[in-house]
Order: sequence, then structure tokens, then C-alpha cells
Amino acid sequence: MTDIDDNELNRRAATRRIVLKDEPEALVEILGVGADAVVRKTYRTTGLRWLQTFGRQSRAEREHRHLAAIVIAGVPCVRPRGWSAVRRGPGTAASTLLTDFVPDATSLKATLRALPPGDPAAAPARRSLAAAAGALVARLHAAGVLWCTPMPRNLLVVGTPAAADLRVCDTPACLLTDRDLRGGRLARIDLFLAAFSPSRRREWSRSERLRWLLGYADGERAQARRLWRTMVRRGGLRNVVERALAMTVLARILRPRRPSGAPPAPAR
Repeated sequence: MTDIDDNELNRRAATRRIVLKDEPEALVEILGVGADAVVRKTYRTTGLRWLQTFGRQSRAEREHRHLAAIVIAGVPCVRPRGWSAVRRGPGTAASTLLTDFVPDATSLKATLRALPPGDPAAAPARRSLAAAAGALVARLHAAGVLWCTPMPRNLLVVGTPAAADLRVCDTPACLLTDRDLRGGRLARIDLFLAAFSPSRRREWSRSERLRWLLGYADGERAQARRLWRTMVRRGGLRNVVERALAMTVLARILRPRRPSGAPPAPAR
């Protein structure tokens, strides 16, 4: 299910093929140049993980569906172009996702690594990135999307860090609901993973995490302080359990809404 056929993909690959990652579980490539460039992610099912795919949509199909919903909601993200899957019996042997390539972009994780905490010259960009990340997660929650993996490695920074132009780029675990999630119980799963887990406390300073919450709360300091008090009391084990329950109940039992329509045609 794609708007780019195999012959066209082969043509683009012949023009340029750059391997970004090649691991047993996944192969990520850039195919083509300029406006024709796309990213191809091939997810491989290894070992006993095949059992976990029984009766489920493939990872690529799920991620395509989630990105399509995010595009429809008007939240900045990489644009999905198609997906395919290779079935093996009742499970999936491999699946492939195509998205548009975003030029001049790097992950937020890599960007933060290049902007050392405590460096006065890096401080303004880090504050802007923190606020922009919080605001982006708030837009997802307002659209009823629980990201479930809102870590910096899954956000793209486009252009200079000071511009704080962020895009969602990795969404296989998302949950799509029909409610505004901002500030609610489900939202706390994302808030902890994005800004309050032990890893995030190493990446973001205390003041930057407050900036993150202010971005999420659209500048409302009282709400940001309430969320801060809630999050500093939240433990990692609780977050793991609540995330697992949400993904089980919403994704497998309640069958949350699925997006209607299709993402707008890519700009040319």
C-alpha cells in the first residue's frame, strides 16, 4: 500500500542510497535525492519476536496509520508515503514503511548532545528546544494521540537548534483516542518519558524541564507547577505499568478510533 511503486523506488535507490542504520531488527535507508528523496524503514522480525506479531497489524502498517492521523491533526511530523508487509503464517516476517525525507534534520537527542548543559552559549537554544518539545507533545495530546515513545531520539530538529523546529518521526507504539488528553492520567505517561524519567533528568536540567512543562501548558505557570508536583512524585515502575496497561486496554480491547481519510498529497 504505497504511492511509490517498486520500479520507482529502484530508480531512486540507483540515484542515491544511504544506509542510516543496519541492525538485525531494522534497516533504515535514504533513497533518492532532492524532492524525490524518501526514507525506507524495513523492520525485521527476529527469533521469538515472530510470535508477538500473531494476529496483529505489522509495525510498518501501525506506524503509517499513526503518522497519517498526526498529519490529519495538523501536528508537524514526517509524512507517510506507504507501507508493505511480508507475512509468514499467522505472523509478520518483515514490514517496510516509506516516509518523506526531511532535509537538514537531526534527532533532538543528538542536538542536545551537541549543546552541552551548563554552556551559557547553548542555554538559549536548549530552553527553546525544551519549550518546543513540550508544546509539540501538547498538540498530540489535544488531538487524542498518546505517543508512548516521546523520547528525544524520536523527534527531529529541522534547521538550526535556535529555530526549535521539531517534527515527530517515530510512532509505532502510539495510541489514537477520541478525547483531549492534555494533563490527564494518560498524558502523564508521555510527560514522564519525555521530561522526568532518569534518562531525561540527565538530558534536561531542572530549569529546562520546567520550560518543557511551560511549553506543554501554553505558558500557564499554575498548570505547569501542578504538573511538576505530579511528575516529581511519579516513579518509573508506575509509569511502566500504566503504559503497559494503556497499550493493552486501548490497543487490544477498547479498539480506539482509527483516522478517516488520508494525509494530504506531498508538496512538490
